Order: sequence, then C-alpha cells, then structure tokens
Amino acid sequence: MKAMIGLLRKYKPALYLDLHVTDGTDYQYDITFAFPGWGGYYAHSPSIGRWLDRRYRPALTAALAGAGHVPGVYIDTVDGRDPDLGIRLNPDQPRYSTGYADLARIPSVLVENHSLKPYRQRVLGTYVLVEESLRLVGAEGPRISAAIAADRASRPRTETLSWKPAPRPLYVIPDFKGIAHVKYKSPASGGSEVRYLGRPITQRMPVIGAVPDKVVTLPAAWWVPATKPEVIALLRLHGVEFETLAAPRTVSVDMVRLSGAETKAADEGHIPLKVAGFTHARAQETFPAGSVRVPSAQPLGLLAAAMLEPESPDSLLAWNFFPEILQRTEYIEGYAIAPLAERMLAADPKLRREFEAKLKADPKFAASPDARLGWFYERTPYYDPRYLLYPVGRELKR
Repeated sequence: MKAMIGLLRKYKPALYLDLHVTDGTDYQYDITFAFPGWGGYYAHSPSIGRWLDRRYRPALTAALAGAGHVPGVYIDTVDGRDPDLGIRLNPDQPRYSTGYADLARIPSVLVENHSLKPYRQRVLGTYVLVEESLRLVGAEGPRISAAIAADRASRPRTETLSWKPAPRPLYVIPDFKGIAHVKYKSPASGGSEVRYLGRPITQRMPVIGAVPDKVVTLPAAWWVPATKPEVIALLRLHGVEFETLAAPRTVSVDMVRLSGAETKAADEGHIPLKVAGFTHARAQETFPAGSVRVPSAQPLGLLAAAMLEPESPDSLLAWNFFPEILQRTEYIEGYAIAPLAERMLAADPKLRREFEAKLKADPKFAASPDARLGWFYERTPYYDPRYLLYPVGRELKR
C-alpha cells in the first residue's frame, strides 16, 4: 500500500480505476461503477465529482451499452436477504480507494463486475470501460486538470467526519433491472433467505443515502509531537505538508481526552480502537524539537483531517496508532492512598457529598475497595495527566 501511495504521488493520475468483481446479490447488470459525486452526492472534491458525474458517467454508460453490456450504479443492498429494501449510495470511507482519492484530490472510480456473469463477458466489459476511460482522459485532459486544480485550491473550513442513515430515500430507480426472487424459511440458517429464480424483472428500487452526523470546524493546524515519529512518517508518505520545529515551542491548543476507550477485534492487520466519548479542553502544550505543525489550509487539508481529527472514523487514533495513551503509568498502593483519601473526605465536604452519591448510585463501585480508592486517586495531583489524552493538539485560531 505504501508503494501504491508512492505511485499515486509520483504520477499524479488524471484518473484512478479500482477494478473489482462482486457477488453481493443477483441482477441483470454485468458491470457497475461508482465514484464520489455520483448524482451530486458526497464529493469532498466537488469539481472532480462534477466532472465524473457529468462527463465520465454518460460517456462510459453509452460506450458499455453500445458494446452490448448492461451498465449501472454499483449495487450495495441494504439487506442481502431482502433485496427489495433498496440499495445504498453512501459516502466512501477514507480506507477505500475512492474515499481516499476523494480526499487526496484524485479522480477515482470503483468498478464492480458481476461474478454471476460469464468470465468472458466480465473481461470484455472491463476492456470497454478501460478503453473508453483512456479515450475520455485524452479528450478531456484540460477539463480534468482544471477540476483537480480547483479542488486542490479550495480551503474548506468544515469537514463531515461521519454519517448516519438518511430518514428517507434519496430517490427511486423506476426501472431497476433485477432478477425474480422469493424469500423462504431456510432449515439450515433458521432464518429468512432469498432464492433467485433466474428470470429478469424490472422493479422500482429505492436508493438509500446518508446525512452528516459528526461535522467539525477544522483547526488552523494540528500539532504532532516528536514522540510519534511513525505518525509523522505517515503524513510525509501521503504528501501532507507540515512544518518541523527546530526548537521546543509552547502553544495554546485544544487537547482531547478519551472516555470509554476499548480495543476491537483485529481488522486490516491492526487492532482498532473504539471510543465512547471525547472531551475537549484548552491547554498550554510544549512540543519538543522535531514535532510538526500540520496546517489545515493546504491542498490535502481534508486528508490531514481524516488522519488526525480524533473523531474521524478512519483516523490514526481509530486505527490505534497511539496505544501508549491507553495505559496509565502511575498508581498508589492501598496503604498509601487510603489515609490520604480519608484526609480528603475530612477536609472537603463537597468531595464527601460526591463520594456518598457515587456509593448510592453504583453498588458495584461501592463493593470494590480498589474502585473506591481509585476514585480518590483520580482527584489527587499524582494521577497520570496523560492517561487517555490524545497527544495531537488542535490549534483553534485561524
């Protein structure tokens, strides 16, 4: 993957095709494709999205149909066991080629042949698509360059990090080319399954989209400490611009502390992190020499946001590049903290009321000596101040 990213940066492609074969459900289409900006939806690079939707899509559809193929939008069913519920048209996550390319200002198209069609048909469909793509890039070079330049010159102030299902369909495809099917109770699965009957049908198909969930105002910059050289190396690999500090610098930044952080099952060779909550607070942080300041006002500002914003679902934090913050580095033995806690209770009536309320509200806590003493430890000056603190600062003034 590092080699692929290097290839993209070296050659700066006018068009990046990601070729696949899918078998998610059965339908008449033998080749489908999609891209950020399909129908005007979900493009972080809107100029590129418009070119793909208004110039590329019609040309490819006509070329494929003219060669005897049945092209359509990439089909991702809402429920594979009930294909009539609709298909999804969602924003692509940064982990995927088209999602990444959208943030990196590269025109990109996902292509999915249908594995239930004959191999020869799939190969010829891909041939037509690639051939027409090359012809179109040759003919549309100036338009593509202008679209890429426009998106690289843009400096958005906000970014949608996550999405949630839309309350109603985006639109309905009135003549979706499906395959007749029935649902039945499977004695093997114990649930409802779908059986395709091999007969072509035309049906109405709702297209289900998404609406913004988490939208952030981008900071002026992100500050990555020199203690995270692997993170700095990834920023450099992706071509993100940054300034490297020659001497320590103290800056006012927004720091984020995690709550309810826990690791998830292995995915893509990593152990991802799930976080229940994020608490923001202004702080004075000193970043040592070798730390980097990553401005958001740059051609790859949105890519930097996807990597460094803590609440981004594909951030480096989500992929657990900061495991050290999950481990508390200090503790106090019971014989030492118990007398201190008793003095704290005697000296602070407000603290005593909070403690008594906690005991009443949480029987499990009340029954655990370690949890009770830990509660007091968290309220002493000796508690680890870096525990669950995301070490990347967010410079808010722009």
